[in-house]
Amino acid sequence: MAGDTTLSENYAFAGVYHVFDQHTDSAVPKVQFAHDDRHLLACCSLDGTISVCRLAPGPPAVLQVLRGHGGGVADFAWSLSNDVLVSASLDGTLRLWAPADGRCIRRVPDPDGAALLCCAFQPLNNNLTVVSDAPPYPPGPSPTPPWGPSAQRGAPPAP
Repeated sequence: MAGDTTLSENYAFAGVYHVFDQHTDSAVPKVQFAHDDRHLLACCSLDGTISVCRLAPGPPAVLQVLRGHGGGVADFAWSLSNDVLVSASLDGTLRLWAPADGRCIRRVPDPDGAALLCCAFQPLNNNLTVVSDAPPYPPGPSPTPPWGPSAQRGAPPAP
């Protein structure tokens, strides 16, 4: 535990803030606090938006609603410095946002148009990791890898 505090003191429950009224018709799959900031958080929604909220000082408030995705937002992540949000959407796009003013900095479509399910910043250098629901290869023989057929699993080694 932190310092000389007990378990109940470390997890003292100070109240409930209801700041998600703007997402009444769609599920909110994720809520996450910004790095090293206990008053700034964001939530994504299957209505295609992300809300950036402030819990204190004063009453809780929605600072920005990030709009632009054509489908539900399945995941998002804060950059280490909290100046960028990345979002992964079921519409097959990844977007980079400036949460301070709500601008979409960049839109990146999935090459296959597949729904994007998860995203994360690598904490040391802010590289991105994205997971999609890419369509499977068509039925039939497996595609030949770019390094040649002899490298396929189960193929005999090249002479």
